[in-house]
Amino acid sequence: MIKKKAVTFKPYERTEYAYDKLRVCRKCGGYTVLSEEICPFCGKRTLTTVQGFAKRELKRSMQSELLFSALLTLLAMFFADTMPWIGIAAAVGIVLTALLAFAQYRVFEPQLRIRTDRLFARDKDRIRHGLIQDIRAAEGILEANPARAYEMLREVNTLLRNDPIRRLQAELLQTFVLRRDMDLLLEPLIMDGFSPHLAGYIGEVAKLNRELIKESAIRYCLQYEPQIRNMSKGDEILAAVAGAAVRMKRYIRLYPEFIRRYTHKLPEDRLERLREVLSQHPGEFGPLKLEADEVYWVRFGKRNARDTSRQGSSP
Repeated sequence: MIKKKAVTFKPYERTEYAYDKLRVCRKCGGYTVLSEEICPFCGKRTLTTVQGFAKRELKRSMQSELLFSALLTLLAMFFADTMPWIGIAAAVGIVLTALLAFAQYRVFEPQLRIRTDRLFARDKDRIRHGLIQDIRAAEGILEANPARAYEMLREVNTLLRNDPIRRLQAELLQTFVLRRDMDLLLEPLIMDGFSPHLAGYIGEVAKLNRELIKESAIRYCLQYEPQIRNMSKGDEILAAVAGAAVRMKRYIRLYPEFIRRYTHKLPEDRLERLREVLSQHPGEFGPLKLEADEVYWVRFGKRNARDTSRQGSSP
């Protein structure tokens, strides 16, 4: 049995868009999603966000347009024959340059989005190469610093999502002592194939933070229920997920049979929560309600009866 390590993770920084985590080197054009300040390709401290890089290119392009407009104004003034025409050329040139600057200001944000999209389309192979290099960097410190390796893979998984990366993350997580105060993620780790490490992690998360158990995790457990049941403590994993699912009426309505199969293993607070929801919807969850009531009676009915009897016999 692998001895689990006590580790600490940096809080996961959530961004509006996945590509917000990506950074590009102004010097060599290399891409990385890691949080280091030094470019992993050229070693320079010239990393910036993709949007920042696109904004820099767009500003340069707009400045070139303004300079070209000013140059045309100067040429018009140079070829003018008389002072009035020179004044007219200068006035027209200044007005047109000002209009161009105003137009650039008005379309800056739409043009920035277009420039950012073009940057992604142009550099898609370079971006992929950068993410692969980030994965290799994480693999290089797996033994020496597994917690940092997990953090690096967690960042890569923001943009490059596939089962091998998810499987490696789940495997690493199963070597750590997990706590309630950790910034744990689950949704990004749900993979297509079965992984006992992911199943074990789902079971731990269900006990530590029920809010993280959403439909994708429940469907994963349903899809691979036979494999999970064959695992050591597999029934405990499934019961923990079922217990987390009863927090929402919607999940009870979607997965009543799954919850029913593990009702007998629910702890008291989860069983009480399930019976509370079911009591609010009489006749809607027939088999599940019968199972919940039977489990409750077998587990607590006799105790409640004894308590009632003692109260009745007391003076």
